Amino acid sequence: MSTDTLIEFPAHIAVKAMGLNVDDFESCISALVLPLIEPAVPEFTTLLSKEGKYLSVSVHFTAHSLAQLHSVYGALRNEPRVLYTL
Repeated sequence: MSTDTLIEFPAHIAVKAMGLNVDDFESCISALVLPLIEPAVPEFTTLLSKEGKYLSVSVHFTAHSLAQLHSVYGALRNEPRVLYTL
């Protein structure tokens, strides 16, 4: 285990990105994340807000390092359509 994190790798991780519910939001998240988590096969789940204005996209995958997690979160934070990440 690394001294930089309490996570033991490989680890099953769920990353969530939230943004406005526009036609391409889910595909945008997929395009950002997939190259960073290969060869892992992710599972995507989505959830609409009560009024349907916002969409939450969760990506479940096996992370192999802290650097990989930082890459995923960094890509999501740099995307202007992503309002929040968890």
